[in-house]
Amino acid sequence: MIDKVAVLGLGTMGGAMAERLHAAGLEVWVWNRTASRADPFRGRGFHIADSAAEAVAAVDAVVTMLFDADAVRSVMTQALPAHGDGLIWMQSSTVGTLAAREFATMAEQAGVGFVDAPMLGTKGPARAGTLTALVAGAAPDIESLQPVLDAVSSRIVRVGDAAPAASALKLAANAWIATITAGICQSLTIAERLGVEPGLLLRALDGTGPDSPYAQLKGREVLARRFDPQFEVEGILKDVRLAREETPRISHTLLDALDELYSDAVEAGLGREDIAAVWSAFQREER
Repeated sequence: MIDKVAVLGLGTMGGAMAERLHAAGLEVWVWNRTASRADPFRGRGFHIADSAAEAVAAVDAVVTMLFDADAVRSVMTQALPAHGDGLIWMQSSTVGTLAAREFATMAEQAGVGFVDAPMLGTKGPARAGTLTALVAGAAPDIESLQPVLDAVSSRIVRVGDAAPAASALKLAANAWIATITAGICQSLTIAERLGVEPGLLLRALDGTGPDSPYAQLKGREVLARRFDPQFEVEGILKDVRLAREETPRISHTLLDALDELYSDAVEAGLGREDIAAVWSAFQREER
């Protein structure tokens, strides 16, 4: 059973997952491309690796939680040759199906187990250990990873026995997240422009069939103009584009609109803000 794990990538999600793994009693190695990101972990019982290869060499499992496929590819190309016997790679970055399949092949060629395991959830659930893990991989590898999955998630959705099934489901889920967030921002703007107190929209929807806790959450953030990043605009824009690139045979009308809206928010300097900042795209005056 796994008791030593490395987390590569200490951003919002990776850092929170490392904290949960440590709190669960696992021996945790951490590494980040920007070394200062590891500073909060010093002197607290974490092992701070000087390189991704050093981290991978010391553990039974490695979790990658990096921004995109290019970052994962670069890091693991350097790290995989240093792996010890029995290493399992839990790939939790949102990278799309093509990259997930590529990374599974990389792992196989290196003699490493591979589990496609992107996470549903943002900063709050990551800190609380209540993420939803979407998991595809060989049953023995998933069973070995159970201590890791238990530490970071409260729900596990088994998607299949191999990559890229879990990454496919993650793209579908994130397309919905992008849609519902943009949708509530649009409706709040419509209410406001038509002279209605926008908060009444959330009150009217509350408890009805079309309502959702997520729409209420994002709506409240917009009303408060509070965009502290839980899921950054740059991240959802990347995922919208991945979903479009990897589904060439469906209509992209909605994905194109989402791309434009989230791109507008990035161009307005809000790329590192929470995705609710897409509200800004609806404030633009059209001629």
